[in-house]
Amino acid sequence: MTVFRITNSNYKDDLSGQGAKIYGGRWNVPGHQALYTSQHISLCVLEMLVNISLTESSVKYHLLKISIPDTMIPAIILNKKLKPNWQDDEAYTRFMGTEFLKNKQAALLKIPSAVIDEENNYLLNPLHSDFKKIVISKSNPFKFDNRLFNF
Repeated sequence: MTVFRITNSNYKDDLSGQGAKIYGGRWNVPGHQALYTSQHISLCVLEMLVNISLTESSVKYHLLKISIPDTMIPAIILNKKLKPNWQDDEAYTRFMGTEFLKNKQAALLKIPSAVIDEENNYLLNPLHSDFKKIVISKSNPFKFDNRLFNF
């Protein structure tokens, strides 16, 4: 399986999940390492746009193509199993994701995107014993199209 991640170029070689540990995210509370990835490059862009300020658009970014062995089966949170309007309740999603990270039963969790319901992100657990099998297969500089910031 291949997943994608857009990250600040300073951290283009870092899969440690330290940023999520410091700041938390939609699917984890601070204090728990996690790596956020998406199934499509375009979803990465949208996820970044809802999370960065316009002043950050001048930061240099990298697009990472991350390879996950096909033998690694993700745990799955199905959109239809979530409560209505789950996108508006970060405490709800943070609890579920943090429990996944703490349990270490799988290295990756397939989660619905709060931006595009029909697409998925993958939360990776850097503390899982199989995580070392996950590698960056390609890394390129990435520039957001400036038109994305003209709203």
